[in-house]
Amino acid sequence: MSLLKSAGIKSVALLNMDRVHGPVMKWELNVDGEESLQKILVELYTMFMVGKAKQMVPRAMIFEDKNIVVSERDYNLLCFMLRKEAKIDEFLKYAEKIMEKYGGNPSKSSCLRSLIARLRNSWRSH
Repeated sequence: MSLLKSAGIKSVALLNMDRVHGPVMKWELNVDGEESLQKILVELYTMFMVGKAKQMVPRAMIFEDKNIVVSERDYNLLCFMLRKEAKIDEFLKYAEKIMEKYGGNPSKSSCLRSLIARLRNSWRSH
């Protein structure tokens, strides 16, 4: 967890659209214990997925106090809530590779294992 926190991650979550209940959170790991994506689940899913029909899904959103990056596949969104100083481009690549590796539906443990491995490799190469 300390590796994730020192990389600038606040929270990691997988969101999905349920046909009955609307946007739902499949899982979340709150790294810093501060802010949960659950509080902004519907708004977040809507902001990122509103352009899906026209293939215009944003990959990142910059807020005053945080940044959120996502990778989308089959109406699943892998979301990283980041501190302002975190490297957005790196986390976009991580999210895309994780979603590709697990067919758009990574479990919490497989996502975290992949993310930690990528972070360790990137820090070794610097």
